[in-house]
Amino acid sequence: MCSRKILLLFLFSAMCSVAVAQNCPQLSEARTAELVEYVRKEYKLKETTDLKLLGNEPLPGTCYRKLTFEGKGPIKVWQITMYLSPDGRFLSGELFDTTIDPIQEQHQQAAALMAELIPNKGSSRGPKDAPVTIVEFSDFECPFCRRFANLIDEVLPAEKDKVRIVFHHPPLTSHPWARTAAEGAACAQLQNSEAFWAMHDQIFQHQQEITPNNVKEKLAEYAQKSPSLDLKSFQLCLENQMSLGLIFRDMNLATANNINATPTFFVNGQRASGVKDAAELRQLITDAENEIISLVRH
Repeated sequence: MCSRKILLLFLFSAMCSVAVAQNCPQLSEARTAELVEYVRKEYKLKETTDLKLLGNEPLPGTCYRKLTFEGKGPIKVWQITMYLSPDGRFLSGELFDTTIDPIQEQHQQAAALMAELIPNKGSSRGPKDAPVTIVEFSDFECPFCRRFANLIDEVLPAEKDKVRIVFHHPPLTSHPWARTAAEGAACAQLQNSEAFWAMHDQIFQHQQEITPNNVKEKLAEYAQKSPSLDLKSFQLCLENQMSLGLIFRDMNLATANNINATPTFFVNGQRASGVKDAAELRQLITDAENEIISLVRH
């Protein structure tokens, strides 16, 4: 039985030729408007969300189209990519090319994802050429994020030469002081990496002492414990919310990658589920390193 949510398997071997692709039907303004409205309804977007078709390009050698929709809400800007069938009827969030080896494709996708997730000046630690990179999306008020931070601290000393950590801020709206804490950590991040990680560690270590009423006072207290932090610049940044742009960028990045819970982390571009203990995290690192070695040999 057909369903509106069926995941279509598009077989490139049966698609249009390059010559035919050059004559593919174009999207009319009316059809574009219909697709935008369909996406609005499918994702239950509010009428106040400014939604538009940002990108429309045919896939090489085919009449399938890659469509990029952009939505602008009061706070967030996000994008979603979908694929339109040649007859303009079907939209799919995934496209499988059967001419490419799935393993090879996974490595290519992981590499592309890492290229997007890694750039985050001031919030990384570890060698830039480390064979294993862990990218984490974390919330300072989340107890599970504090637990994950503790696991990282337990594992990292023995793995520090081969692991790089990159941190992103997606404070959850359900946590009353999380965004303010993220702004404080990001203010430190704007100064230097050492200051950020000092603030990161202080917030998680004293998580249970922080409240919505004392969060700024606590951040100022933690800032004084970081010798690499310019306190005057930090306070100016925090009071004037000068780090909000960095926070919103990370939130948009989380939205674009379907990250709606913390902690969410990636190991060399592969999304990993929650880890139970340090042994499991070490195994993930070992597996990722072995995979890199295997790829180099082949």
